[in-house]
Amino acid sequence: MGAIKVLVVDDQTLICDGIAKLLEGEKDIEVVGKAYGGQEAIEKAEQLKPDIILMDIRMPGLDGVSATKMIKSKNPSIQVIAISVYEEDNLIMQMFKAGAVGYVLKDISLENLVRAIKNVYKGTTMINPRISRKLLSLLASDQKIGDGLTAREVEVLREVAKGKSNREIGEELYMSESTVKTHISHIFQKLNIKTRSEAILYAVKRGLI
Repeated sequence: MGAIKVLVVDDQTLICDGIAKLLEGEKDIEVVGKAYGGQEAIEKAEQLKPDIILMDIRMPGLDGVSATKMIKSKNPSIQVIAISVYEEDNLIMQMFKAGAVGYVLKDISLENLVRAIKNVYKGTTMINPRISRKLLSLLASDQKIGDGLTAREVEVLREVAKGKSNREIGEELYMSESTVKTHISHIFQKLNIKTRSEAILYAVKRGLI
């Protein structure tokens, strides 16, 4: 695996530069740029084509939600991890609706931030445990199975929404990793989606988790 190209976005210069400096010490990560606002993030994403964007949410002018939405519409392969001090339900939902596949808090350790970047690069989600509990409880009162999903597929979808890898889902549900992949493939086909971010959004919208 080559170096993971990362763009760091935060309107606070000290934080943005600090995160970038820390990540530059990681051999598998290349910080390709920094942006200090939403509009600059869009421009840098277009120019630099990073693999991962660490996106602050509340910024003056164009915020992280709007920037994420615009970046994903033009460059769907770029994965966005929200990095914030805020835990409000509406911000969490807005970021996932915009296309983010991760949500971590700024008190995260460097080790866990690096792990989050690598996990998202490999195709899984990364959500702070407190954020995950909030996300999974937003529509937890509605437990309907929809769009032809089997009960087993809903179980798999629920674990996907928690940010677990295929291996971890297999261990949790006592099935092989290849069986998990098959279930996820069926889920994506039935829901006409292509990414785990879309799967999370569907699950939350329909109250399947």
